[in-house]
Amino acid sequence: MKKALLTCALSSVVAISAITVSHSAMASDFTINPMVGASKNKAMGSNVAVGLEAGYKDFIVGYTYTGETDKRSNTHSFDGEVDGWQSFDASLNTKEKYKAHNLYVGYQFNVGPGHLALKAGADFSKYSASTGFAVKEILDGGSAEVAGLNLRADGNTVVRPMIGVGYYLDNGLNFNLHYTFQNGSRDMKYSASGYYYNEKGAVNLGRGKNDIENKDFGTWMFTVGYRF
Repeated sequence: MKKALLTCALSSVVAISAITVSHSAMASDFTINPMVGASKNKAMGSNVAVGLEAGYKDFIVGYTYTGETDKRSNTHSFDGEVDGWQSFDASLNTKEKYKAHNLYVGYQFNVGPGHLALKAGADFSKYSASTGFAVKEILDGGSAEVAGLNLRADGNTVVRPMIGVGYYLDNGLNFNLHYTFQNGSRDMKYSASGYYYNEKGAVNLGRGKNDIENKDFGTWMFTVGYRF
């Protein structure tokens, strides 16, 4: 009886140890790698970049976001009395917005004191632009909106290829460089809206195909991460 109990206890210990080792090995095969850095878009300038990678053994799945770039410019001019107005403020504004998400996969190789990963995936970006003017009448008690017009162009989501490399040190620290191939060719939806005193209106101006060709949205991204 004692031998049977001892045999059963030893078998239980061996089984529990095997399960523990198996779970530990499986857990060590999975990695999480948060990343932060900066991106440089040729047309829109620099922005903050963040990302997250999940790894299983030598395979990697990743996501990065370059943030929304918002470029604005405004000009103002002042003048004296016009058509009975005491004075007025005329302003012209332009605005561009661009944001992009990347999804990719990768595979790593043992190189030196760490691993070198090669990555490839897709970039999903969206661009919009607007320009307009506004006129305000300057009164003794403040200002009043008189007239304004805004022209807007909204682009569709464009999918383009991206490539990248990453080097992961054995201590968890890693460095990543990605590049997205982008150009300005994208379909745009145009619209206009305006007002004159209390009268307001809006109109759809149709679509343009493969517009904004004078811009290059190619983007470099450098991030630093720590893999757990």
